[in-house]
Amino acid sequence: MIKLKGNYFDGKTSKAFPITVTITKSSVSLEGDGINIRNIPAAKCTVPPALGLTARSLILPGGARFDTDDIKGMAKVDKLLGANKGLRIVNIFESRWRLVAGCFGGLILFTWLFVVYGIPFIAMKAAEAIPVMVNEKVSQQTLEILDKHYFMESNLKKERIEELQAMFKKLTTGKNEAFHFRLYLKSGKRMIGANAFALPSGIILMTDELVELAESDEEIMGILYHEITHVEKHHGMRGILQNTGVFLLISALAGDVASITSVASTLPTMLAQTGYSRDFEREADKYAGLYMIEKGYGTKPLENILERLTKSRPNMPGGSLFSTHPETLERIKILKSLNH
Repeated sequence: MIKLKGNYFDGKTSKAFPITVTITKSSVSLEGDGINIRNIPAAKCTVPPALGLTARSLILPGGARFDTDDIKGMAKVDKLLGANKGLRIVNIFESRWRLVAGCFGGLILFTWLFVVYGIPFIAMKAAEAIPVMVNEKVSQQTLEILDKHYFMESNLKKERIEELQAMFKKLTTGKNEAFHFRLYLKSGKRMIGANAFALPSGIILMTDELVELAESDEEIMGILYHEITHVEKHHGMRGILQNTGVFLLISALAGDVASITSVASTLPTMLAQTGYSRDFEREADKYAGLYMIEKGYGTKPLENILERLTKSRPNMPGGSLFSTHPETLERIKILKSLNH
């Protein structure tokens, strides 16, 4: 049984009658100034949902109404009569601004965490799940675009190309057979210059200008292993998935080949103009550096070529091998730390 004080309106006049309402699970009774109504069936009464901290009402049969400022008491009536079950949580938020502010802050934090950690994680899993045939198709489409707009045939001597191919074959021996590793030597037009790119299926593109810039085969070895790591870690496809949003991520996880290949045209632009993310570059540097240390060369060759690349193209944004110049010193510092 719940008792509430408030005003009764008979639905015929605007006069308010101060009364006390007694509510049980089955009936409602009114008692007050000239009012004495007993045992109205509770099932015939309506309890409108709460709106913030405003007065609550109980709608009676025939258009009469009971209003009260007893918010807590009416909350008990809701529970007693089983009214507004789905709206109670809404009223909690409406009447507690600190809770609303906390939830809003939590939403901002969740969104930040999802963007910073969630999307990259989902992109990694989606990229790993993409079939080999899709990686190959994306790579071939990308290669056609790069050849059309950025590259010309290599001008290196046949003997030098064969030496580089032999080096590359040695580097990729024993690698995951899911990747079809191939090295293509190209002459970079003015926009590309000394650079190297890795495509998702295992195609590595390296320009004549980069070969000529290198002062030793060890430097080229470091470059090639850096690019091989981009392939093994799915950096190209992960970059596409992260940059194109949640919809494509879900499509990739669901095996929607058409959606994935439809955005393949974004890969050449990403590689040629913006390069990989800092995290991807650092990961590729790390594995290339560790490989060079394992072979007894140390990380110095890779440090040297990174520095020389930066000086050779002072106004060019990062490609797949090197990123923007303020990061170069940081990358070299990280490479040096691997030797200890």
